[in-house]
Amino acid sequence: MKEEGPVIFPNDEVSIAVYKYCKERSVPLPDHLHKLANFTEENLPEVSEMMVSRLQAQYLIWTARSYGAKKILEIGCFCGFSALAFAEALKDVEGAKIVTTDINPKTCEIARNAFRDAGVDNIVTLIEGPAQETLLSLKEEGPFDLVFIDANKEGYPDYFKTLLDLKLIRKNGILIADNVLKRGLVADDSENNPSSGDKTEVWRASKLREFNLLASTDPRVESTILPVFDGLALVRVL
Repeated sequence: MKEEGPVIFPNDEVSIAVYKYCKERSVPLPDHLHKLANFTEENLPEVSEMMVSRLQAQYLIWTARSYGAKKILEIGCFCGFSALAFAEALKDVEGAKIVTTDINPKTCEIARNAFRDAGVDNIVTLIEGPAQETLLSLKEEGPFDLVFIDANKEGYPDYFKTLLDLKLIRKNGILIADNVLKRGLVADDSENNPSSGDKTEVWRASKLREFNLLASTDPRVESTILPVFDGLALVRVL
C-alpha cells in the first residue's frame, strides 16, 4: 500500500453503491429520524447539506452507545437530526441528558418540534444563541461524556479552547468534530482542488486547519483524523 493512500473506489457509481451497502448494514434508523431528514431535504434544499448524512447519524448512535455516554453536548443543532440520533442512543439510559445549541430561530423551531414529536424533549435541551456564549454558560452543567461540534467552522478553534479550559469534557471523554477536511481544502487548497475558487470556503478551511493543529498538539488530549464523510476529528481528553 502506498503511503500517500490509495483511491479505494474506482468511480462514483461504485462509491454510491458502497455508501448504500454501508447504510443497509449499519445501526438502523427509526422512522422519526428518516422523517426529519426527508423534511429537511424537501423544505430546506439550499442548506440541507448542513445536516449530517444518514450513515453519519448511524455512526453517532453506535458511537454514543459504545462509549456509554450519558451526557452529550452538541454545538450546532441545525434542524435537530444529529441530536435526535443521540437521543435514540440515550433514550433508555437513566439520567440521560443532551444539550444542543444553535443560533437560527427557524431551524431551532423545526428541531424542537422534532424532539417533541419523537417524545425525547424530556432529555434534549436546545439553547438558542451564539455557541461561544452558550459554552461559557455551561460550566456548571459539565463535564460531558461526549461533545459533537458541527457548527460554524470559523468557531472551531475557540470552541476547542473553551471546552478544555472550562473542563466541559470529562477525563477520557470524547470530542467529535465534523467537516474538519472541508472538501479537502484543509490539505490542499491549490488549483488541484475544484473548491479552491471559493474564497470563503478557503478561509473556513484555514480555521479548521488551526483547529486540527490545536487538537493534534495540545498535551491535554490525543486525536486522530479520519477521511470519512467530510473529515472527522476524534479527540480524547487525557
